[in-house]
Amino acid sequence: MGIPSLTKHLSQYTDTVVLSGDSVTPGGPPHIRSVVIDGPSLVYHVYYRLLAWADIAYDALDIQPTCDEVSRGVVSFLLQLKDRGVEIHQICFDGALPISKRATRLARIEKSRQKLESCRQRPILPTANRHRKADAIQLAQIWRRRHLPSRWKNLPENPFMVSAVYEDLTNRWSKKLMTTTHPCVAQLEGEYPWAKITTMVPGEADLDCARITRLTGSAVLTNDSDLAVHDLGQHGSLVLLNSLEFLDDTPDLTSSEIRGLRIHPHEICVRLGLRSLQRFAYELTQDPHRGFSDLVRRSKEDLGTASVIGFNEFLQEYLDDSDQYMSLQGIPSALALDPRVSELFWQYKLPETYCWGEDIRPHIYLGILPEDHARQCAWEQGRIYRALGYSLLNLAQPAARQFPAIHEFVRRGRRIVPEQVTLSQAKAIALDLDLLSRRLHLARSVFGSEAQPSFWVMFALSEIYRNSSSNTTIPSASKLEHFLAHGFAGKCTEWADLHLLAQIHAVLYSLRMLKQLLGVTKDLDLSRQHEGILNELPSLYLLVGSRHDVMKGFLGVPSVHESVSQLFQTYG
Repeated sequence: MGIPSLTKHLSQYTDTVVLSGDSVTPGGPPHIRSVVIDGPSLVYHVYYRLLAWADIAYDALDIQPTCDEVSRGVVSFLLQLKDRGVEIHQICFDGALPISKRATRLARIEKSRQKLESCRQRPILPTANRHRKADAIQLAQIWRRRHLPSRWKNLPENPFMVSAVYEDLTNRWSKKLMTTTHPCVAQLEGEYPWAKITTMVPGEADLDCARITRLTGSAVLTNDSDLAVHDLGQHGSLVLLNSLEFLDDTPDLTSSEIRGLRIHPHEICVRLGLRSLQRFAYELTQDPHRGFSDLVRRSKEDLGTASVIGFNEFLQEYLDDSDQYMSLQGIPSALALDPRVSELFWQYKLPETYCWGEDIRPHIYLGILPEDHARQCAWEQGRIYRALGYSLLNLAQPAARQFPAIHEFVRRGRRIVPEQVTLSQAKAIALDLDLLSRRLHLARSVFGSEAQPSFWVMFALSEIYRNSSSNTTIPSASKLEHFLAHGFAGKCTEWADLHLLAQIHAVLYSLRMLKQLLGVTKDLDLSRQHEGILNELPSLYLLVGSRHDVMKGFLGVPSVHESVSQLFQTYG
């Protein structure tokens, strides 16, 4: 997650490199022929590149890149590396973060909450009733740097994009699908070329990135300065994603040279006379305001007894954990999980690493939805299905590892708080699964086939309208019809429209979590009996589409008016 100011201090020792499998040009910069990719870092990098190049005519409410756009951008990035002969050893995603990272995680979520609050306070532009249509991803958007417009800097990140990209790399981006936009994919191996090199690490991705880099002498592509502190070996290095760009300003960017800035920890240590960068990084965490020369000097001095203890605690985060990692490779059930679900899974499998602490209950961080900050958190929707999934996972554990409740970290007003979710036992779980089955059956009879893009939106709306109370505001039938047909319920986009979409996403993502937790608890009779109940649930990038995507989903529906009428007659 990064050590503040570490990249700034090391930047004076970076060198320019070319990402290419070709021979080095005499007198030219060195070439990086193989890489390991920090998956979440790449996703955020592509997201911000796309955001920086977005049309400033649109309002912030519509400008956020969708999961589909980010996914397409990531694939475009990977293909440009392959076109230049760069070997990609692995793309690593976090499957769980240790207890020591909880404070950092909460700080990040709080920062996103503050962004949302700030964004909510700005007036909506008059262009907000114009919908931004998703265009093809242009190479310049990924490989050209551009300053982010100031009024978009407070926009919270898409909370689903890392999960969606991970799923797409393993299940969506086949050769056949990529050939429609990238004819060069014939050289790639396998029907799903990225699946075999995309991994969900049972822990932090940093550790696996460092391990592979150390073994192969490759470079890690990341924006996370923490990786410079890991043992990357004599030849391992890291290349900053935000420094990468095409060198040539030519119309045909496909042949442009990709250059970036490299941090080579071993060479830096040789130049500074340090044994490693770990001591330097530790001194920086003790006082972020120290100057570079002072940090180098202190890194060479002996530590006092108290400091030795602190330094050893600091090092725990960067120790190679290969033995544990290899021992966990025999648990395939966790490899295809959503990152949030994966983290919950590992808290049960390795509680001493991911769960024990002041609060020994398992926890899950749901992230900040692009919702109306002035209203009740949209995650209130779908909680029954998340709780059902949590209860199944809990029931599948030995009695000694079962818990009475877990904590969901969500927004409540202007705070991020852990909300207790009570876990059910077998009898109540069976009743809730039967209830979901009946609700799906009713929805099919009302809204038609699950194969229709509109079905799952209408199912989510049925949940929202069924669970509405006097304390919540939901659109009338006429306004909902206008929302589904035009993307907004009134004369133009308002925060109420964004909030309704966030509620829809909350319900559908909760169903996705339940589907995955049914899959990893197949040893339970209850899970086997209901294993296929959510088989028709679409991929995540489709589930959490934009308002424009919702509108497109209703284009093939004979009558939006009829769908809304059926909703109100059945659930109103």
